[in-house]
Amino acid sequence: MITTRLLTLFLLPILMGQCLLAADLQLVETDDSIRISQRGKPILEYVKTARKVPEGLAPHYARSGYIHPVYSPTGQEITGDYPQDHAHQHALFFAWTKASFAGQEVDFWNQAKQQAGIEFRGISEVTRAEKHVSFSAKHAFTVGRGDNKVDAIIEHWTVTVYQTPDDRFVFDIQSVQQCAGETPLVLKQYRYGGMAIRGNIQWLLDKQATDRNPNGFRFLTSEGKDRLQGNHTQPNWVAMSGRIDGQPVSLAVLCSAENFRAPQTVRLHPSKPYFCFAPMVDGEFTIQPGQKYVSRYRYLVTSEAANPKAIDQHWNLYTGQH
Repeated sequence: MITTRLLTLFLLPILMGQCLLAADLQLVETDDSIRISQRGKPILEYVKTARKVPEGLAPHYARSGYIHPVYSPTGQEITGDYPQDHAHQHALFFAWTKASFAGQEVDFWNQAKQQAGIEFRGISEVTRAEKHVSFSAKHAFTVGRGDNKVDAIIEHWTVTVYQTPDDRFVFDIQSVQQCAGETPLVLKQYRYGGMAIRGNIQWLLDKQATDRNPNGFRFLTSEGKDRLQGNHTQPNWVAMSGRIDGQPVSLAVLCSAENFRAPQTVRLHPSKPYFCFAPMVDGEFTIQPGQKYVSRYRYLVTSEAANPKAIDQHWNLYTGQH
């Protein structure tokens, strides 16, 4: 039986100096997903039940507990899921790569290894406030297979979507991770892993390409660097932009100044439309029993090319620097 929660907000917010009249946010939950829209335009969809793996891919690529699609204000799907080139990249997702649990090497990111997994475990809360809607979801980072599978990390996502003018979408994700038991999780030094986002397949670059492809895809960091110069730097934010179905769009991810090792090192892939905030690049660390590993990120989505001045303004607002 499908259960549905429907939240509709009518509010008069002021965001970034702009006044909105009779605007609304809507959150709809079913057994399989949570969908959030504004004035009838979709913003994002959270995946509760693993979707069918596309033909030609192995069943072990199935996953739940991530966001896809993320939409632009003009309706383009900015994220990509189950891409044939890297089927383990699931749109907007969090996964650790080179890790150790109970003396065993585990990889939550590369699903082909079949060492570990991440799965949705439940929705704990759906809330509304004057200017936003939010939900909290529980995930489990599991190690092993079948009867030998155990929980290593329990993660809680809080996703908050804000009322905005028509030219942008803004939402936050807070991830809180704790050991499921008395065994720590060791994150080894490695070149990628963490909070990631995979872009639309139309942004896939040829391996021999420069910073742009025919759809104008590019990375831009807060330091003005592209995908080649910006890899393994420590910017305040990273933006992806280009055209999808001929429409200019952009998505910027802002790293909270409160995050571990902030500003966190980023991995910008040299040919694929994905990047992640990867604090393990700067050395090994451990999530200990009884401790919380907290990550916070803000997402700014527009239907235009990335505007560094505007993104800086949002980052200052996000971090309280006025």
